[in-house]
Amino acid sequence: MNLSPFEILSQLASETQAETGAATDSETVGSGGTAGRAREAVVSHYLKLAEERGTMGFWSCDSLAGVCCPSSGLLRLLGLEPTTPFRIAEIADFAHPEDRSQAENIWIMIRGGVPVERRFRIVRADRTVRWIDFRSEVVLDDAEQPTQAIGIVIDVTAQHESRETIEDTLGRYRALVNSLATMEWRALADGTPIYSQGWTALTGQLEIHVANGEWLDVIHPDDRQRVVTAWGRSVRTLSPYMVNHRLRRTTGDYDWFHARAVPVIKKGGRAHEWLGIIMLRDDLDRSVVSAGDDIHHLTPLQIRGARAMLQWTLGDLSTLSGISVSSIRRIEAEGDRSTRPASINAIRKAFEDHGLSFSGGHAVSFQRPDHQSSP
Repeated sequence: MNLSPFEILSQLASETQAETGAATDSETVGSGGTAGRAREAVVSHYLKLAEERGTMGFWSCDSLAGVCCPSSGLLRLLGLEPTTPFRIAEIADFAHPEDRSQAENIWIMIRGGVPVERRFRIVRADRTVRWIDFRSEVVLDDAEQPTQAIGIVIDVTAQHESRETIEDTLGRYRALVNSLATMEWRALADGTPIYSQGWTALTGQLEIHVANGEWLDVIHPDDRQRVVTAWGRSVRTLSPYMVNHRLRRTTGDYDWFHARAVPVIKKGGRAHEWLGIIMLRDDLDRSVVSAGDDIHHLTPLQIRGARAMLQWTLGDLSTLSGISVSSIRRIEAEGDRSTRPASINAIRKAFEDHGLSFSGGHAVSFQRPDHQSSP
């Protein structure tokens, strides 16, 4: 006999009550019906609380006959009317065409006594698409044979979309960093570097060298004290770190690099970690603005890229350039075709005053300081 989720939970509650000795003989004999109804009311309330947000539903089914007892929450999640008959074997019919393989053998596994846990998309009766987690457990009879299955279906669309948004944002960040930097690097809040595979590829140093603080050994001897001083000041004051130095590569030769890092600040004002990049100075030199460049021209990509490099918000750029946030937002979206040259110059000057330079096309890079000479 197939039991509904409601009846199964009620039965479990009854068994738990008996095992803990909560029910006396007099209650069992004299008021069994009253206690049973009270128990059913509690179970019904639990189900209502679990399903009232419309993101969860329960089901139970006879493993042999396939007769299913869905809860109202499950029917609502699938977009079905409350009186619509439903069998778990039909769950594959709701699966998105691209996810059909995740759902088509669910009933076979349930009948075989195998618990199931899957995540896939469904197409509801109203043709909307939702992501669900499908989970089932097998109920064995006295002979240890699977006779019944129970399960839960949870709408996880919001969580899935949030994760995709995070992954998309991370992908854009990676693309931007890879287009600008030789490598990216991280450090703990106290300034201790965190090992990166890029460091080994660039310098030949292994993780144990970084862990022992030997990363300074690949900095040119004439530049080490300047690097230590700049890094210590930045960690102490939580200010951006920017320094040019020579770095010994795997070939044994020294090349000039620009290193830059910013602290990731927690709500309480403390640093959580440091994020940084290292850029080859030859790449910067090739990006110096030529005399023939149009000084009044900046592309939307250059402005967005420059803000990302300096970790500036629209408000930061507005404050430093004197151009309104709405105007900057419009320029980033549409370009400078209808923008006064004075506004473009003000934005450009704000960036250049903080170490950036622009060249033809969409290039933007850190300027090479005049007071330092190349080797």
